[in-house]
Amino acid sequence: MLKPFDFVILGTGLVGKQIAIKLVKKYPNSRIAIVDRHPFSYGASTRNAGFSCFGSVSEIIMDLKNDQSENVFELVKQRFLGIEKLVDEFGASNFDFFQTGGFEVFENEVEYNVAIENLSFINDYLSQKLNVSEMFKIESINRFNFNYLDKAIYNPFEGMLNPGKLNQLLSHKVHKAGVEPLYGLEIKEIIKQEGQYALIASNGLKIIANQLILANNAFVSKLLPELDVVPARGQIILTKPIDKLHFDGIFHANKGYIYFRNVGDRVLIGGGRDQFLNQEKSYDIETTDDVINYLINYLKTHVLQIQEFEVETSWSGIMAMGNEKTPIVKRFDESLVLCVRMGGMGVALGPIVSDEVITLL
Repeated sequence: MLKPFDFVILGTGLVGKQIAIKLVKKYPNSRIAIVDRHPFSYGASTRNAGFSCFGSVSEIIMDLKNDQSENVFELVKQRFLGIEKLVDEFGASNFDFFQTGGFEVFENEVEYNVAIENLSFINDYLSQKLNVSEMFKIESINRFNFNYLDKAIYNPFEGMLNPGKLNQLLSHKVHKAGVEPLYGLEIKEIIKQEGQYALIASNGLKIIANQLILANNAFVSKLLPELDVVPARGQIILTKPIDKLHFDGIFHANKGYIYFRNVGDRVLIGGGRDQFLNQEKSYDIETTDDVINYLINYLKTHVLQIQEFEVETSWSGIMAMGNEKTPIVKRFDESLVLCVRMGGMGVALGPIVSDEVITLL
């Protein structure tokens, strides 16, 4: 059962599973395994907030300060096309995808004015990249009764989905394709030997791969600490059902550091990482009282100030960030390929980066 595999994928998240599915199509007679430390993906893929998005105007402006325009807009394009590809390949109804549109909301005039000053430039650039006439437009949000400015920036292409259903769908396809599932193995070390890689699990088990694909996102830095990959914990709360909830859709605030949406008649809100940056560079999956209280107070102040609510549950997921936002998708050496650092956008990027990996193999 453990003779050398032609391909081993470490990481069973959305990216790893899509790589596995495409590998089987390209190399139907190869021996392929997918490895994870949990019975199912326990990173950002199953513990995210269910947003189908690709970057708000303020987030794009912030990225433009740190990178060249072409790189920033190419990444937005990849996310946009990735969402389209995800829906086309797997069917919107199979993972509860709804293109509700998304709003960027603003707490003050200064933030709003900066976004508006750059709106035409961003729209023009994206219209050339994506052949859409107007990606972002100004719209009133007075009907939502939020404690924000009345004017927001609306994007009709964003939406929401059920990440649990998407993961189940991909898992079914992976297993049906004959990929060997090696779950419950925590890989502590990878060792290159004679043109292959040995994966050493904490229980002593050794798995040999002719070609190893690392798709374990933030956790890759535990195996290859020299990579520019830093864990970024995102904490989330979900309320109990709220009678006559007054909004429907997805919303971003504070350059994307705050994000909230409805889940039926409940409200999900996550983020606040910018307030606790050093603390949230963590692999610890547990939530913390300070961040959870910050999110609760944010809901009370800006979103649900006219409605009573109770928190039903909370959780966190570990994203992967770096000095650059572009994912790391490259051949590391003749036997190892990297597909990591999704920057919190693995849902959108999965279909695109998995294609890129296949071209490298």
